[in-house]
Amino acid sequence: MDQIFPFNLPAPTAWYAVLYVVTLLLHIVFMSYVLAGSIMLGVAGIRGMLGRKGKPSDWSAVTTILKDWMPFALSAAITAGIAPLLFVQILYQQEFYTANLLSFHRWMAILPVLIVAFYLLYLLKAHRIEGKTALQGIVAMLVMACILFVGWSWVENHLLSLNRAAWAVRYEAQAMVYKDPAILPRLGYWIASALPTACLLLAWQLRAGASGVAAESAKRATRPLAWLALVSAVVAAAAAWPVIRSVLPASGAPAAQTSIRIGMAIAGVGVLLQVAGWLPARLGKPFRKAPLSLASAGAALFWLGVLMSREVARLSNIGSEAVFARHERVGTIAGFVIFLTFAVIGLGTIGWIIRSVAKARPPAPAARD
Repeated sequence: MDQIFPFNLPAPTAWYAVLYVVTLLLHIVFMSYVLAGSIMLGVAGIRGMLGRKGKPSDWSAVTTILKDWMPFALSAAITAGIAPLLFVQILYQQEFYTANLLSFHRWMAILPVLIVAFYLLYLLKAHRIEGKTALQGIVAMLVMACILFVGWSWVENHLLSLNRAAWAVRYEAQAMVYKDPAILPRLGYWIASALPTACLLLAWQLRAGASGVAAESAKRATRPLAWLALVSAVVAAAAAWPVIRSVLPASGAPAAQTSIRIGMAIAGVGVLLQVAGWLPARLGKPFRKAPLSLASAGAALFWLGVLMSREVARLSNIGSEAVFARHERVGTIAGFVIFLTFAVIGLGTIGWIIRSVAKARPPAPAARD
């Protein structure tokens, strides 16, 4: 047991690694919705499906919900990303800050890009552009481009932080863009992993009649949404091991290899549960609570296994006695008490806002079971 993550790490490092994974799981939920949702809206915009009059398509219910909820999801993803950003700086201080400084303006560009995406999402749901297919399509494609840029930037930063050999060369060249053949496959993997989670959240929303979506429209969206979730879940499962292994040193410790295999096994079980949960919907049955709950449990296990394996690979790559000693020093500062206090205040405030909004909304259509 003491050779398995996080028990194979010194206590302070293990504590911060667990907190990082747990808080990152919450961020992943909203991040998946935003990343996959922006792509769904962008593709719908390219195909001229947004604001189109006439007979609604099978995806009309999905795009209606996405246009309504994406601004909230983006703000929630940013807010939920604060805690894991704090822990990633503690765990990988030198590597994270070095990658940031080497990228400089290119890295900081994610802030104005996110601001632009946020306001474009509000423009997309504005009544004044309803029925304007071309304009809505352009706005949706711009949102997709912004979110993909942010995703690419995070992948680029992550890979640069792990490649110490590239730091000096990049500094001398004053290059703003880090080129690595692993960036696009890794971004593709994150997209494939985000899609089933987003589809799952959308299925719950469709079942609850979110954004006033009628039961008939929700039923039409059942099969294509289930098909997308199943295909992307299988693709993500197939790509997980190569992506995680790509950053593991050739001389990786046996404990790291064992922990990664355990993480991949957990993720594999999660994928199987998702497939089992989605199959009834793929066969044309309405979204029901039991299979959606099963798929939700599967999604949680998948992400837990993947994130566990990811951090094992990263710690195996850059972990050292000096790094572990720094974590021990940070652990004596008692910042956790402050973090926990504000976490409780923040979560309580968010819960109160959601409850207040829910009480103010008109009653949703009766759920179908």
